[in-house]
Amino acid sequence: MKPHVPTASPFARASRHLGLAAAVFLALLAGCAPDGPDPAPPGETADGVEAAVRTQPDRPTAEELGVAGPTEGPALRIQRETLLDDTRILSADSMAGRAPGTEGEERAIRHIERRFGEAGLEPVTGGSFRLPVALLGMTKDLERSTVEVAGPDGALPIAPEENFTFWSTSEAPVVELSDVPVVFVGYGVEAPEYGWDDFKGEDVAGKVLLFLNDDPAVVEDGEPLFGGDIRTYYGRWTYKFEQAQRHGAAGAIVIHTDASAAYGFSVIGNMGERKVWQRDYRLDFLAWADSALTHQVAEAMGTDVPGLFEMGNRRDFRPVDTGYSVTARIETEFERVEADNVAGVVRGSDPGLAEEYVVFTAHHDHLGVDPGLPGDTIFSGALDNALGVAGIIALAEAFVEAAAAGDLRRSAIFLSVTAEEGGLLGSGYFVENPPVPLASIVANVNVDSPQSWGPTRDVAAIGIDMNDMGTVFEDVVRSYGLTPAGDPNPMAGSFYRSDQVNFAKAGIPAIYLQAGTDYARDLGFDAAALRLERYHQVSDMITSEWDLTGLERDLRVLFEVALRVANNPEPPRWFPGNEFESAWRELYGRR
Repeated sequence: MKPHVPTASPFARASRHLGLAAAVFLALLAGCAPDGPDPAPPGETADGVEAAVRTQPDRPTAEELGVAGPTEGPALRIQRETLLDDTRILSADSMAGRAPGTEGEERAIRHIERRFGEAGLEPVTGGSFRLPVALLGMTKDLERSTVEVAGPDGALPIAPEENFTFWSTSEAPVVELSDVPVVFVGYGVEAPEYGWDDFKGEDVAGKVLLFLNDDPAVVEDGEPLFGGDIRTYYGRWTYKFEQAQRHGAAGAIVIHTDASAAYGFSVIGNMGERKVWQRDYRLDFLAWADSALTHQVAEAMGTDVPGLFEMGNRRDFRPVDTGYSVTARIETEFERVEADNVAGVVRGSDPGLAEEYVVFTAHHDHLGVDPGLPGDTIFSGALDNALGVAGIIALAEAFVEAAAAGDLRRSAIFLSVTAEEGGLLGSGYFVENPPVPLASIVANVNVDSPQSWGPTRDVAAIGIDMNDMGTVFEDVVRSYGLTPAGDPNPMAGSFYRSDQVNFAKAGIPAIYLQAGTDYARDLGFDAAALRLERYHQVSDMITSEWDLTGLERDLRVLFEVALRVANNPEPPRWFPGNEFESAWRELYGRR
């Protein structure tokens, strides 16, 4: 699971839960990854991890603990020993943290290509497993960039990166705004499935839009309209920026409160200082403002910050001119980097369904190297997400065996993506530039930071309450006497913070394998705390606590779930009322 609470490291503060991880690439993208050997050949060990693997004590099997999954068929190709070996190689020091565009990532990609070939996959198109991804890094010139937000009582007391942070993604070297009006648009939500529209047809083109974070806290007929405590995609700050672009705005400011964001301003307060890697919105001006600064704007509007939320929670809300305007000059430097996704396919045999695809994803990139750290400087990313890549390789082997037996109707694509840590860029690029027609992709199954500490009595996946793959998942899990589990922290919006969300935004139903929490034995440590402690740290490596018996079982269960989806005559769909249902209807021409 991607923890929602940030760790103390600056790398953690620049992590996925913001959708932007600019700091993680550092000087690596200038080619400063340390030299090291190529990945270990088959049967050999890769730098520095052999001892950790050998010192792992013997573990009881899932069968011995009475929490077994499938015990026959192609699922048995999924073995914990193979999972461990692929993870060991991908998280080795020679991979130098696998930052996009570096020699370390290149070494990881060569291993993934080899393993895809050994599994029996074919390239999706042409003769290569590689799908190039063009990345653009944008860094604001801090000394030469300025901003003023002025209103009826003068300019706000902006302290850059303390109470206000700003940047540009317009891909222009210089952006200038002069007295551009700021318009409050509430949550900025347009949700046809709820009959909700915060814009009411108002023309806000060329303005700077002021957004509330989160989604409307509205209860109608005793039911929460937007899922209550569950954060929907409408509540993601990235959605706000996308909305600003859709409406032709010059920019967007998101109001931060600890309650609406579920983290403090310090987490995102330095976004304007970071290198930004993103493709989802191109706007002249983007910003976050803290609640104290926003209070002054609210006062000029005759209310306070809670009052702004009350306004936004009304169905009859309409955009309101705040009386403030933005004047800014932003100078940006650019860096272009070429990285690669890796994709292979196993073909289905049904003449009517073989040209449809289930896509499995896991990201192979991680945070690279920080030469300024004392001691270990390599962010090995064993759990996040070398283990996930090992997982889809194992699933590929099982699917190839199923296809050879004539048991696979639809085709399956296995996609290892780059630049997830920089804002889900590799998967976004794949969805924008698919090697097959986008509407031929019927489902996405993502594996990111899965189970690493032994078997549990539950099997968890985020998204099982969002589309009918969840129904299949629950049926399969229960058939083995296990408990299906969903998102352990729905307010964190975890579904929207890994690669499956790019498929979902296009309308493609998706689920996201997670680690269960009901362990079948006493671990002797707090699993959630240890995950958080190692998240985006150099300590994310294979250690003596690792026991992949649980993941072996989880992936076998996931294989059976995905095989049923691939063989079902009807493709999956979002549950009625889900925020991605309208995109699904548009993509597949459904009514």
